[in-house]
Amino acid sequence: MTRTGKRATEEQRAAARYLGSLGDPLASWVQSTGPIDAYEMHVPVEVRSPLEWFSFAIVSRQLTRATAVAIYNRLVAQLGGSITAARVIATDERSMRDVGVSYRKARTIRGLAELAGDGLLEPDKLAALPDAEIQSELVAVPGIGPSSAQRFMMLYLHRPDIFPAGDLTVRAALTALDRLEQTITPRVAEQRSELWRPYRSYATSYLWGYLWEIHPPV
Repeated sequence: MTRTGKRATEEQRAAARYLGSLGDPLASWVQSTGPIDAYEMHVPVEVRSPLEWFSFAIVSRQLTRATAVAIYNRLVAQLGGSITAARVIATDERSMRDVGVSYRKARTIRGLAELAGDGLLEPDKLAALPDAEIQSELVAVPGIGPSSAQRFMMLYLHRPDIFPAGDLTVRAALTALDRLEQTITPRVAEQRSELWRPYRSYATSYLWGYLWEIHPPV
């Protein structure tokens, strides 16, 4: 969560005004925080396409940032300097595993490359599709779940009304915010988010920031 203050765009100001006006526990946190950039990715490598964004996200799973960056950079080097659909499809999985990409991750990256090869990850194509259709296409790829698809739509495509109800950090933040005794379920979290339409991406980012504030990383 990045505060934008006086640099805030009209969308950022509108989201802060709306979310801060609701009779909801999140409102006071929004009011004290002010406008934010809900789409800040904080990706430590250069990504120039949806396929590269996803490739780094997949490589990063269950790894430290330093390890993920090292493996991703080796993958980029092995693929000739950039991750493209044609280069991934032309590369056997063994070669990807040789640079540190696990079998499951290599299979997922290849599945996304095939999707990209069919033109379904082209920015112009994605811009014309509704959120539900994009998510449906992405989760059909083995290894891509709803939360991964939703993070992509929110952070890469800058869709303002995405809510990853299954995200553990979002659920932990909601549990703390609402002072619940047990962790909120994805189904209840989804229902809970309806109040925040059409700015659920912003609500998500505020929730991430809220949990960071009360439980900062060591």
